[in-house]
Amino acid sequence: MSVVFGPNTRRVLQFLTHIEDLTPQQIDRVAGLWRQTSSQTRAEAWAEVRRTTTDEERYRIHVAASVARRAALDTAQSHQRHDWAFWAAVWDAVMAIAVCDRIGGHYDVLIAPVAAVMPFLGVCRRDVLGPRHLPDAVLGGSGRS
Repeated sequence: MSVVFGPNTRRVLQFLTHIEDLTPQQIDRVAGLWRQTSSQTRAEAWAEVRRTTTDEERYRIHVAASVARRAALDTAQSHQRHDWAFWAAVWDAVMAIAVCDRIGGHYDVLIAPVAAVMPFLGVCRRDVLGPRHLPDAVLGGSGRS
């Protein structure tokens, strides 16, 4: 499989397919929880992402984050939700998903607001994300990440 969105491309793609399923109440909850997270703690988690990835991986992870942010904005708009904290939380979450096995406990910091409404994200595991899975043909490869 191509590494389009960083080290855990398959898992990132799986997450992206779930964003549109969120309800208005879930969007509000994610935004509220993101606001409660310490900006210092988030900054430390982001620093760990930077420390544990190459320049090329960071580029691909930022592409994933941009796609996730767009999906979050579209989902929020479809539910008449306009709180930027929601798409910021999705941005953090996709960064965590992309490098989950490298950042230890920082994963929990970045994923927590979204994991509150998508509990399957609570544990960092490769290629395991809830009931909807993408076929290998969609991913463009053999299914290995």
